[in-house]
Amino acid sequence: MALRLAKFLKVGIIPGVLLIFLALSALSCGGEKKVSLADVDRVLQASWRSYRRHFITPSGRVVIPDRSGESISEGQAYALLRAVWAGDRDTFRQVYAWTYKNLSRGAGPGDALLSWRWGRNQDGSWGVLDRNTATDGNLDYALALALAAARGWQPGPELPDCAEETRRVLAGILALETVRLPGGELLLAPGNWHEEKPPYLVNPSYFSPAAYQIFTKIYPNPDWLRLRDSTYVLLGQLAQGLGPQKGVGLFPDWCQIDGRGDAGPAPGQDTHFGWEAMRLPWRLALDSLWFHDERATSLLRQHFLPFFKKEWQHRGRLMALYSYGGDPLVSYESPVLYAAVLAAALAAGDRAFAREMAEKILEFYREEGEDAFFVSRDNYYANNWAWLGLALYAGWVK
Repeated sequence: MALRLAKFLKVGIIPGVLLIFLALSALSCGGEKKVSLADVDRVLQASWRSYRRHFITPSGRVVIPDRSGESISEGQAYALLRAVWAGDRDTFRQVYAWTYKNLSRGAGPGDALLSWRWGRNQDGSWGVLDRNTATDGNLDYALALALAAARGWQPGPELPDCAEETRRVLAGILALETVRLPGGELLLAPGNWHEEKPPYLVNPSYFSPAAYQIFTKIYPNPDWLRLRDSTYVLLGQLAQGLGPQKGVGLFPDWCQIDGRGDAGPAPGQDTHFGWEAMRLPWRLALDSLWFHDERATSLLRQHFLPFFKKEWQHRGRLMALYSYGGDPLVSYESPVLYAAVLAAALAAGDRAFAREMAEKILEFYREEGEDAFFVSRDNYYANNWAWLGLALYAGWVK
């Protein structure tokens, strides 16, 4: 379940010695900043080592400081994906072991999905705090297992084979985390706790169309392609409008889908292009870059990217949060937003703009002693998404 606390991401000047800005050190003859892929690789390696030390216990639990040391399925899945793309088999095994043993619902409900929240109970003991599921965590968990299986990674005798567990998780996603409209269209729900009938609550940032394409090979089911198609129908609608509000190419954190498939604001939920929605361009970029899906490319190139290129030309920087209608909501910047725009630029084939976004992400990078981080050491969300943006730029995300 996504973290929506603004304090995770608010950017200020971090006290301490600034040792390096690796990728901004090389300047061209004309003074233009250049991002060296070798420098980006070093940043990715150093920040991943630091993230492991700071956030991941020896047992494989991802500890989130701003949640009083709790762990969530999203965080475990991010660590697994990053471990795969960093080629870190040992960390993958550790995180998989803790996740399976502590969050898998296989021994209870029997569906192999992950309980979304784990932490300290009122009696002081530690364990699952909420056995409900978060669909984004399960999708990323399944994708990480599938990618590890493709690499031939074996988790050890005490854990299920990665490919076998992927199939069990995928069966649970289709059974418990999707809903059907009266016309038969299949939608991704936020979790197993979804409504029984329309209108349905939807979080667009959970949509992972590139993952669906991979899942069709592992757990063949036509519903993966139905989910992929419904994703692009809904996002095409959201890019242009949300209920009576005209869109500017951005996507809302949350929306509500009625029985006709029309999107509108969800009562009581945020509709800004906020901390949740800014993950979506990166997920769409995977479908464009991996599978050359023109629907993903078109959404990013024709709707999403033009708004931020205009903002960049007008302001020379991008604000961390925007309203659905395109108004800046804060006066500070965030590497998370720059990672989203970087991904869109790569999908659109605009390598020059992608390089500028990579340079902006690197402005947040710090090294202090053995610590290497973006924004601050404890900023779980920014440290994940800044890394994922740069990893996509550097070609690590395969």
